[in-house]
Amino acid sequence: MSEVKISASASVDRQTWEKVQAVLECHYLTISDALYLLMQNIADEDDLPFSCIIPGPETIAAMEELENGSLPTFDSVAELMADLNSDEED
Repeated sequence: MSEVKISASASVDRQTWEKVQAVLECHYLTISDALYLLMQNIADEDDLPFSCIIPGPETIAAMEELENGSLPTFDSVAELMADLNSDEED
């Protein structure tokens, strides 16, 4: 298998950069080593080695409704359930 040499850049605030460097130095790793290990892990596991949930369009729309204050409100659970059940019948 041939190797691919890649050059990439990332924007990271200085405080984060310094923390990362300090942790990696304790393990005798470079940023390049860490990125290689991350990519190798992703390739081996077919997944990210950490939880990363990115909301889809429907979730984003609901979050915007919440922020705008345009979501319906209910005075009781019975009212909420009646509204939910009326949507099922439509």
